[in-house]
Order: sequence, then structure tokens, then C-alpha cells
Amino acid sequence: MSRILILSCLLFLAASLWAQEKQEKDIPKEQQPVEERKTGDSFIETLGGLPGKLVTLPLKIVFTGLSKVASVVDYNALALRVTDALTNEDGTRKVRPIFTPVSGGGLIFIQDNFLREEMRLRATGSFGARTRVNFYGGLRDTKLFSPKLGLQVEGFYKRVPDEDFFGIGINSQKATETNYLHQETNFEIELISQPFPRTLLAAGFSYSDVNIKDGRDPNKPSLLDSAAVFFDNPVPGLLGAEMGTLLVRMYRDTRNGTGNPTRGGEAYFSYEYAREIRGSDLGYSKFTLDLRRYFELFYQRVLALRVRAEITDNIGAREIPFYRLGGLGGIEVLRGYRASRFRDKDLLLAGIEYRFPIHPAVDAEAFFEEARVYSDIFDQFSLKNFKYSYGGGLRIKSRDGNLVAVIEIARSSEQLRFYFSLNKGLRKF
Repeated sequence: MSRILILSCLLFLAASLWAQEKQEKDIPKEQQPVEERKTGDSFIETLGGLPGKLVTLPLKIVFTGLSKVASVVDYNALALRVTDALTNEDGTRKVRPIFTPVSGGGLIFIQDNFLREEMRLRATGSFGARTRVNFYGGLRDTKLFSPKLGLQVEGFYKRVPDEDFFGIGINSQKATETNYLHQETNFEIELISQPFPRTLLAAGFSYSDVNIKDGRDPNKPSLLDSAAVFFDNPVPGLLGAEMGTLLVRMYRDTRNGTGNPTRGGEAYFSYEYAREIRGSDLGYSKFTLDLRRYFELFYQRVLALRVRAEITDNIGAREIPFYRLGGLGGIEVLRGYRASRFRDKDLLLAGIEYRFPIHPAVDAEAFFEEARVYSDIFDQFSLKNFKYSYGGGLRIKSRDGNLVAVIEIARSSEQLRFYFSLNKGLRKF
């Protein structure tokens, strides 16, 4: 955690120096003191700075090219024209392309005032490699029964043919990597309430049917064939299960913008109590807390902080399905590692991100994350053995300021990973 504080201070200092230099550049040369006016570098100084310029040249070319593309898109209003073509006149219907590495590419459809004024319909469909499929549909009406009581109904079907499983615990090894096919059908119904502005409470029930089959990645051993070879204990939920889950959730959103906030924050809390429907082997309870906060520093520079914790416990003698354990790695948590690289009952994550504009339509970002999993966070809590990742990227915005696409490069002790997502923020209900 100390490394996070050190990094945040360094980022803040670097940004301050950059802002000071920019202000100095804005002063006309004739108004600068004679001793501070730049008269050009000597031949020796130019020669000495050549290696550094050669190293940074690829980055300059990339950023210059992106700035030019963004300028063309912005000048010709291409994003606005596409939006107008996919949106009705009153703005209640929206159709957008979406893409994430997890779900693949597809479309999201949003219809406000669907059957009545307060009802919203959302539907997504996406497809990816090796017959990866993800469908979602949901209806939400926050005032169906009364001004403060409504209903939410949603369901999804996903087929992920090449999920990775490395074992359980923070010391799981890449050498034990296996893969499996995760197929899930889920249906959920909740009563929802908005007791305060920007705050949503929900309580309800969900049904899920999970099937685990042989993985479709030919370069990795299948979990079903390798479980006895790589793992000493039986893997709970190895073939999947039907589960019934009681849910309680709270979400508070004080951001000044959903896609690219500069102030405010998000607070999410959930509790799940799940038991196997057609058996007595599986059952668990899970607490999840996710806090995010955004601070506008100066000159549209934003510092984003995040803390996430999950605690999962067995219900009596019942086991926790391995695919319901807390997972670290992937586009949402610990980006420098493969998805769910580390799994266990509990997890803790902290991250810091610094965002700064390089073009009216493009923000750059730098981030640092630390996290680890525990079999019992209360008995084993320690700041040792934390895994970390760091990196940077670009956040591309539309003319109205909403986030359109994110390009990120993340580094960890194991590998370098590249991510691209399109309209990712629109996927959240």
C-alpha cells in the first residue's frame, strides 16, 4: 500500500511540474526575463539529447497520429452522425456497438419509456472467438408500485469456451494452467427502491444453471481431464450446478458524469446467500464492497482511487464452487494478469489512476494496482505477497464527454497485456 501512496505523490508532482512548464511557455518571449529566454541548444547539447529523442519517438508518433485521427473525427462530427443514425428523435432509444476482450463484439440496445414512462429496457448481444457468446436482457422500473418502490427483472446467457484455471490461492503457478468451458443461464428478479437521490437499494432472488465442460483452447490442458493431476483436492463445482441465491444490494452514484467523471464517486455493496438446488454439496455466502472516488486536481486532471474487498464463506459443510470464488486478473481487477489468475475465498484490491487530457477527445491515463487473495482474510491478513500491475492507456471520448473507447497496456511480474474496449460503460445496468 505504501507503494501506492508513493506513486500517487510522484504522479501529482510530475503533473504539477508539467502544468508549471506549460504556463511558462504561454508567456510571450518578449515578456520573459532575458536570462530565462531560450536561445536554442548548442550542437553538443543537441547531440547529447539525441538518444532520448530516439527512445521517445515511437510514443510521439503514436500520440500525434491519434490526435490527428481524433481531430478528423471531431471536425467532421463522425461520432455525432453515427449516433444520430442509431438514435430516435427524442433520445429515448439508443443502439451502440460494444466490445470487450471478455465478451467479444456486438451491440447494446437501450429503450427508455418502454411500456410506461419510468421503464427502461436494455439488451445486449456479443460474440467472440471459439463460439464465445453473451446475451443479456433487462427491464427496470424504479416506480412501478409506488414513487419509491419498483421492480427489476433481468437475465443472461453466456458461453465462455476458454476460461483459465490455475488453482486456488495466491501461490498458484502458471505451470498448473488449465482451461474449461463455462456455460451459464441466469435469471434474476428484485424489488428496487430509491430512498434517496442517487441511491438504489435492491433485494431479490436469482436462479443460475452452470455447466462446466472441456475447454476449447487446444494449447492448454482441459480442467476436467487434469483436475486429479494438477490439484490435490477435488475441485468443488467441477461439473457446474443449479443454484438459488438470495440477494441484497446497494449502489450509490455521485459522479458528475457516468462515462468520464471528474468528481464524485461510486459505492457498491452486495450480499449473496446461495445454495445448490438439486443437491446438498454446494453453498456459500458472499460480501462484496467496491468504492471508487474521483478528484479533479487542476487543468482537467483527475485522480481516481479504488478499493475493493470480497469475503466468501462456506455454508456449513457445503463447498464453494470454484467459479464463484473471488478472482483477480483481467480487464476489471489487476489488469497485468490473465482473467481470474488468482482465486480464493477472500480478496483485497487497491488502485490509483491519473488521467490527463492530451486532446479534446482523448485523455491519457497511468495506473497502479495492488491486490491479493486469502483463504481467510481475518486470520491471514498481511501486506506481504501482494501482486501488482501498472500501465497506461488512452480514453477516447465523444463530443458530449461520454466515454467511447479505452485502450490500455498493463504490465505485471508475469506478462505484458493489451486491452481494448468499446462502450464498456454502457454495459452497466
